[in-house]
Amino acid sequence: MKNTVLFYFLIATLFVGCSKDEIHNTLSTSNNSFEDGWLVPLEDLRLSETGKDRIPSIDNPGFATKELLDIDPNETVYVYREGDTIKVYPQSVISGHEIVNDKIGDNYFAISYCPLTGSALSWDREIDGTITEFGVSGHLYNDNLIPYDRNSNNMWSQMHLNRIKGNTGESKLVSNMLLTTNWRTINSSFPDALVLVDSSGHICNDSICVNPNHVSNEKEGVITNVASGYSFGIVNNGISNGGLGAMLMNYDNFTDSVSVITTYFRNNELIIIGSRYHQFIVAFINNSGNSNTKFQPLQNKLPLIFFDNMGNEYDITGKIVFGPDIGKRLSSPISYWAHSIAWGAFYDDNIVFLED
Repeated sequence: MKNTVLFYFLIATLFVGCSKDEIHNTLSTSNNSFEDGWLVPLEDLRLSETGKDRIPSIDNPGFATKELLDIDPNETVYVYREGDTIKVYPQSVISGHEIVNDKIGDNYFAISYCPLTGSALSWDREIDGTITEFGVSGHLYNDNLIPYDRNSNNMWSQMHLNRIKGNTGESKLVSNMLLTTNWRTINSSFPDALVLVDSSGHICNDSICVNPNHVSNEKEGVITNVASGYSFGIVNNGISNGGLGAMLMNYDNFTDSVSVITTYFRNNELIIIGSRYHQFIVAFINNSGNSNTKFQPLQNKLPLIFFDNMGNEYDITGKIVFGPDIGKRLSSPISYWAHSIAWGAFYDDNIVFLED
């Protein structure tokens, strides 16, 4: 498995041109504080000497409604929900900033996107009882974004959601559901959603700010579609519930119509719903406590995508919109999309694959 991951890592490096002159591939064993204090192997890191925030996060995000915007229906977007508020983060905006520090009411959260691994996650910004902001450190761990906490200066692994440098405070971040889909699906599902716009004037000149689904192969002079290397993963990143691991799947596990799959992973009963045509896969934890609850798909009713035999109908964010439990929302496991080579680098032999 490790040899296979290494092979694909080398191939991917040809496709995605990081600024190698600014990122160190080989680290010395000196006592330089720049290299000290990391909780992961130094050989898995690429440390940048250009300083933090060379890629500026968005710290005062602005939003607009769809009437004011012209968005490609196939644009990849990331969707966050709190209560009745839906916020949409287009990939074309967030890719040049990588982190958005945002809030809805009293809920403070961050949205992060790593162009190299193609992973987008959200997590709470309240750590140890204090609201913080996250910035782009410039460093990479397994070629994955390393955000830093501006309060404590702790460094974090985006895909593992754990602290990898620093010795105070929490060791893990609390992840929230972040739906990945296209604008067409969200436009038809939530017409009143607020969409992130970029008024910073920042233009990302780094080679990593490419569309990760279509990257330039300079050797051949063609555009290579690497989207087939994407996988949706459901993660358990703690020692409870069976320990570290990821269950992977992609659109080959689903049809064009909405499909529902129920399965178990690390002692959790999961409800996984996906559609190849509508370009989404979402996962929820069945914590109803009723073993007789059964789930079935709904067709042509976006944002509603499934229902249960108790009379509840659920939307794409897991909220019950109709039925006896209206207003409740299913909890979600940690789950996100990433390139297959990134899953291999982080989870290696602790990966299982969803069976059709």
